[in-house]
Amino acid sequence: MNSLNQHRITSPFVKGRQHQLKFQLILSEASQLFNWQGSRATTLADIAGTMNLTKTCLYYYVRNKEDLVHKCYVATCDMWLQRAIEANELPGSGLDKIISMIGGHLQQYASTLQSESPHFAMLTEVSSLNDECREDILKRWSEVVTVCRSMVEDGVKEGVIADLDPSVATLAIFSIIQWFPVWMNRKHAANVSSVMASVLSLVTDGLASEYHVFEDVDFPVLSDINEDSFNRDIQNYNKREAFYRVGSTHFNQKGYKGTSLDEIANSLDVTKGAFYYHIKNKEALLYQCFHRTLQMETDLLGKAGEVAKVGLKQIELSLRYLFHIQFSDQGPLIRYRSLPSLDQDHRKMVLKATKDNSEKLGAYIRQGLIDGTVRNIDPEITQNILSGAIEASPDLTDWLPNMDGKELSSEYFYIFINGLSKKSR
Repeated sequence: MNSLNQHRITSPFVKGRQHQLKFQLILSEASQLFNWQGSRATTLADIAGTMNLTKTCLYYYVRNKEDLVHKCYVATCDMWLQRAIEANELPGSGLDKIISMIGGHLQQYASTLQSESPHFAMLTEVSSLNDECREDILKRWSEVVTVCRSMVEDGVKEGVIADLDPSVATLAIFSIIQWFPVWMNRKHAANVSSVMASVLSLVTDGLASEYHVFEDVDFPVLSDINEDSFNRDIQNYNKREAFYRVGSTHFNQKGYKGTSLDEIANSLDVTKGAFYYHIKNKEALLYQCFHRTLQMETDLLGKAGEVAKVGLKQIELSLRYLFHIQFSDQGPLIRYRSLPSLDQDHRKMVLKATKDNSEKLGAYIRQGLIDGTVRNIDPEITQNILSGAIEASPDLTDWLPNMDGKELSSEYFYIFINGLSKKSR
């Protein structure tokens, strides 16, 4: 045999391969920037600059920025679908397959942190895409949901997964995976086996040391709107609250860059001048939306601690209170996808307050470890997962618009409290 034929060598001179490798690198770098800054706030010049390229060079690979965002989202959906299909084809129960899929995602992101794997874009601004691109991504994502839901359904039929709504359980699982890039860092990546053990333990067995029953709860009202038409301070307060709520709605749906002050003013049937009377500018509105959300979260976490005396119940009430407020007359709360649009000082303030609220959940977990209602589990990792579940909860209404809110919250948080595994009640 000719020695030249003994080894297969991929030629670096093949132009098609060069093009594909460069394109994959562009997608990775763009995804990293989109995840941090938001796609609306990121320009093609920003992306080119990180790669020491000219903007003109990027046009060889994409038509425009929206085309690039769409291609990044397609890559994400393809990765999720591939991982789901691979897990579903493995031997074992539906629960085994789900655990394998989650573990694969965690390992992939840990590898990304170690610069061994590409970045993938979080699907946070799908609503800002044009109709054709948005429909394409939603169709692709539906395929992912379908495969994952089938694993849950199989596990329920096999008797290894609790009798849960497969769609709700799937979305709860997704919230865990999608939040990895938010809280994981290089420290976690260096201890990926330990992190994986904690994550998979939570998914499988939940927080509760014994089976926990979700009972009806009275949801607190944080503030009553006073309609005293003769008190100017109250009038102005109510008007600012209306701007914050409408602003949060638009920022959540369209992102900061995709939201105009005209839209916000029109939603309240007022002039833009009326807006400027109460609020300095759009960025000031964004910060106030975050400030309002964080204060409400702080208040609700505090009320959960006052009402319940054991750690597990404090956790349950915290989750359900925060879920409820999102869909109540006092909602919505602003989602963190708009955080990159804040200036650096305001962003630091929001991140500090967010960390404080997350650590409050951690304190309840530690209380549960002390009083025996929470089984032995890592408080830091668990509080991050729970924060992600809360952040992702508004997506439930997009997929399950007809489900009762109270039923939805207990079904959604069941996994985090009791885990997926079927338990004796």
